[in-house]
Amino acid sequence: MHFIVGGAFQGKRKWARAYYRVEERKDVVWCNGYEREYGEPDVNMRERIVVFEGLEAAIRRIPDVAHWKRMFRIWHEWEQQGASRTVVWIGSDITQGIVPVEKEERLWRDVTGWCYQQLAQLCDRVDRVWCGLAERMK
Repeated sequence: MHFIVGGAFQGKRKWARAYYRVEERKDVVWCNGYEREYGEPDVNMRERIVVFEGLEAAIRRIPDVAHWKRMFRIWHEWEQQGASRTVVWIGSDITQGIVPVEKEERLWRDVTGWCYQQLAQLCDRVDRVWCGLAERMK
């Protein structure tokens, strides 16, 4: 699995689309966590690359670390079952800066940080994108 993280509007989506040559391929499915919840793998999936964008927004809807550990594990297992499968997670880093006053906002920030730690451990590759440039962290 591949985790791409960085600040808001720093070019994560653009970088991922270029890195995986999304415009040239027909075997990529792009899931937008800003608009709807992520699902589990379908046994009939033909795509080889699955991209989950907006991870922080998806975590906001379900702020439960156990749920996300399970989702990360399920998708990791799906990836391992196919020779050329790749799962890409894209998330904005919301864990830095001023700590929110509202309890719900602090919980979201904390859970997102904990989930990102779990995900980074599972991933083979982690990149931080800042100003459109990627820095490989793992």
